[in-house]
Amino acid sequence: MQKESLIYITISLFILIATWGCNGGTAPSEMPHEDNPTSDIVIKGDSMIYGLSCDGTSDSVIVIWPFSGGDPISYNCIEAKQKNKIIGKPEIGDWIGVMPNPEDSTEVTMVIALDQLKGTWTYPVMPVMKDLQHMSRRMQKRMMENMPDSVKQTFFIPREYGFTLKRGHVAQAVGRIRRKTTLEDDSPVQYPEVRNYKGWYLCNGRLLLVSGESNLVSTGDNSKKKPDIIDTLDFVEMTTDSLILKHKGIRYGFHRKENAMKANESAQKAENKK
Repeated sequence: MQKESLIYITISLFILIATWGCNGGTAPSEMPHEDNPTSDIVIKGDSMIYGLSCDGTSDSVIVIWPFSGGDPISYNCIEAKQKNKIIGKPEIGDWIGVMPNPEDSTEVTMVIALDQLKGTWTYPVMPVMKDLQHMSRRMQKRMMENMPDSVKQTFFIPREYGFTLKRGHVAQAVGRIRRKTTLEDDSPVQYPEVRNYKGWYLCNGRLLLVSGESNLVSTGDNSKKKPDIIDTLDFVEMTTDSLILKHKGIRYGFHRKENAMKANESAQKAENKK
């Protein structure tokens, strides 16, 4: 009972401090790691400012309380909105990242609602016949047309690929299916390789998906290693249930899922029937 009371008091105290800071008080110079997702990891060369969205934020103004400390800062974001560079819809108290305009200290060129970015995002992926790459497109089309529907229903099951993003820069890949056998060569189809995501970060308004944290630049020591980046993606748009990212010039439309297990529930059921 005492432990629960202590937790309640701690949470209440943080909310009080956050509210006070967002209304003009001076923020403490340091915040607990769980409330400051960027306090211990810094991507070299990142010019974004991270913090909490404060009272006064609107369609034309972004007010941020920086995690680095100090008073809340107001930025004009009209041009960023006109250029579709406000990713998500920042709410009061949300974790956000802003990109200051290097030519105008009163303006931001981009805003990302990071609390809204958290969660599981997926897009559908279909398998291909293993030998299709050796055939012409005409032959591929003819082969698919002549294939019995029973075969298509058995093997051509869409899967959801993507990632789950959590606080603490933790990422998990979505797309893996548990197989009853390791003899995958028996299947006539193959799916694209699932990326081994383990971490996520922002750098100058771009999403970095990495395979681990050991190679990231840390402010806690003198090492200056580069992140082991798997994919670098550009933000295009984010709503409550959809996310559009661009990778190497190709746009990918993601949809929000409840969790990774739910994302591939139907595909896992189909796999278990084989």
